[in-house]
Amino acid sequence: MWRNTERALQELSSCESLLAVQLIGFLQEERLSWLKPAGKVWNGSWHAQVLERLYSLCSETEETLHHLNGQCQGEEGSVCGFYLAQVRQGLNATWEVEPRLALSGVISELLEVFDSPSEDLKAMRSNPDWADVVSFRLLLRIREVLLRAQEMPEEPSPPSFQEAWHPMSAILNYAIFTSENVQSCWMENRNLSLHFTHYEGMSLFIPSLVSSPLVPSAALAEELNHIQSCLLQSGQDKLSKKSKAILSTISLKISLLLIACLIYPIVLVSFKRMTDWIQNYARNLKERTEDLKRERRLAEDLLHQMLPKSVVKQLRKCQHVQAENYDQVTIFFSDIVGFTGIAASCTPMQVVEMLNNLYICFDTRIESYDVYKVETIGDAYMVVSGLPERNDKRHADEIAKMALDLVAAVRQVLIPHMPTGRLQMRVGIHTGPCVAGVVGHKMPRYCLFGDTVNTASRMESTSLPQKIHISSATYHALLAHDAYEIKLRGEIEVKGKGKMKTYWLLGNKNYSVQNDSLVCHWNPAASRKKKPESSPTSVQQSSTSPVGAAVTERRSASPQVIRQA
Repeated sequence: MWRNTERALQELSSCESLLAVQLIGFLQEERLSWLKPAGKVWNGSWHAQVLERLYSLCSETEETLHHLNGQCQGEEGSVCGFYLAQVRQGLNATWEVEPRLALSGVISELLEVFDSPSEDLKAMRSNPDWADVVSFRLLLRIREVLLRAQEMPEEPSPPSFQEAWHPMSAILNYAIFTSENVQSCWMENRNLSLHFTHYEGMSLFIPSLVSSPLVPSAALAEELNHIQSCLLQSGQDKLSKKSKAILSTISLKISLLLIACLIYPIVLVSFKRMTDWIQNYARNLKERTEDLKRERRLAEDLLHQMLPKSVVKQLRKCQHVQAENYDQVTIFFSDIVGFTGIAASCTPMQVVEMLNNLYICFDTRIESYDVYKVETIGDAYMVVSGLPERNDKRHADEIAKMALDLVAAVRQVLIPHMPTGRLQMRVGIHTGPCVAGVVGHKMPRYCLFGDTVNTASRMESTSLPQKIHISSATYHALLAHDAYEIKLRGEIEVKGKGKMKTYWLLGNKNYSVQNDSLVCHWNPAASRKKKPESSPTSVQQSSTSPVGAAVTERRSASPQVIRQA
């Protein structure tokens, strides 16, 4: 687009155009002078006179051309010489012809060299700015046609004039419609605006639509000369401004492109650094997230060891855990026989490691049954079935199978400082209703409440070594399965209960629990290695809960049972 505008501007203000206007105007005035009867004598010397004045014209207009267009400083001589050669050649060819006809022929040759209407129309289709150039050249031709018509005053409107005028007026209307400069210059001239026809908001110069044929006159030719000067000035100004605006836009785009090229490496390096920082941050965040997930899993595992999973879910949702009443559950209590004497002969660290190894063995075994370990208090071990998840009437069967398994497993646990000794335990089981709930806020504990807990503790405290002591309620619950060997113990005195009819659980009819597949031998070194990975089992827990109170009270009665045995 800038090239088209610049091309039109250069063509309109070029040395060739400016000199052609000057030379054609001079020749037209020279031809007009031969029309006056002031009596110029026609002889052969007029050619030399015309050429001499043409040379003088080139010299006089040189400074003006330099001011209008600086490029003419180097081109003016060659362009002027070219036109002078054309004029000399034309005059020499018409040596014996009348001066008016000879000058008209020379002007026609200059106009043919100066422009080509067909080429101008093609250029105007692809370049709208070329309309000013075409209009400028058409004005030269129209003015020449008008001046030639004045050479034949005997005809008001010569046919040759009308034949030449119609095609040029059509091209001129196209230029007026395309170029605002041409239209404004024509409309500013009042005399020429009378020849316009207005059609649907457009002004068209159509001579065939006027009431009478257009009569050529000197006034019309003079008006065309003014329009030619107006178009030359306004066209140069507009095309120059448009070219500068386009060039400024192009310069701005190039500047922005250069700035972008300079900034791009900096932005690229900054972007790479930022990307590396984001990747490092994401990597660190991922590692910390994995650490957090790992710690969270450890915390959840520890919490699941302290509380049932269903209770943990409620606590994680910030829900209040309501105490729940259970109609039938079976509670298991166990105790190590002679634990006080064994502990007295061991160091505190040996006691801790012995109990830890024992309870690891127990914890591993009870995972095979539908039971929940409530807590361990010293050497006491408490397990329940039927809560927090109800299992219909299977709670007594699950506790019975587990009790037989643990009694068999405890025989495999060795005492390091007593190689020939074996651990023995008492077991008590009772079935009945109870209430379970979470107690405490800072260190919550899942506790059982009710007479069933106390009765189960009494069953354990009145049991014998390596015996499973069950109550009458548990006995009737196991009868429904008809899978166990049970022996009547008889009525015994139970503290706080009076006389109770109890039983011994001897075994299972369907299979024998020997626990040979589980190695429960105590290895102090292995115990120390496993201790950080295993669940932290407390061996010195508080006995302030109802369960703890029951176990503590049971301990006070344990020596009497041993002596009776």
